[in-house]
Amino acid sequence: MTVQAKAGHLWVFRPALARLRAGPVVWIVLAVAGWATAGGLAVATVRAHQVAARFAAEAGRTPVSGPGIEIVLTDASRAPRTGENPSLALVQDSDLIFLNMMLWYGGARAVAINGERVTAQTTITSSGPTLVINRRRLVGPFHVVAVGDPRVLRGVIETRGGFADRMRESGLGVEIHTHPNLVVPARDGDAL
Repeated sequence: MTVQAKAGHLWVFRPALARLRAGPVVWIVLAVAGWATAGGLAVATVRAHQVAARFAAEAGRTPVSGPGIEIVLTDASRAPRTGENPSLALVQDSDLIFLNMMLWYGGARAVAINGERVTAQTTITSSGPTLVINRRRLVGPFHVVAVGDPRVLRGVIETRGGFADRMRESGLGVEIHTHPNLVVPARDGDAL
């Protein structure tokens, strides 16, 4: 394609260009339109980053901080009675799974057990006197931290006949503390 042919394409725009020479008002309108477009793109970019940050937090890729509660679960202090299943005196995987479900039901934004971030991919299983969380063997006492509205989270856990009452009736220790600022760590990349 020759330079003359390329220039020939400009003839299509010549009437528009001629009108643009009419005055500075046209250039101001174009500048404002450009600024508005750039502003809209900036807002869209910020929103996309916010959504990505929310997804990263939900996936456990980033730490989450804010007000919340800490629940400390301890094994029973009494020895099992004759003929009683000794594992009943220990905090079980089912106890932590149920507690985790209650915390999410109460609006928790993030949960960790003994520093292990709990996500949708987390497994909690019993292995003798220990629990395995995210392929890491942990022993009690179990410190469960949850970031969210402390009043709602406590209400879900301390409802009459609920989780805390059931654990105490079994002889297990339950302490619940409210904190103005907790940090739930990111999930360890090795556990993913």
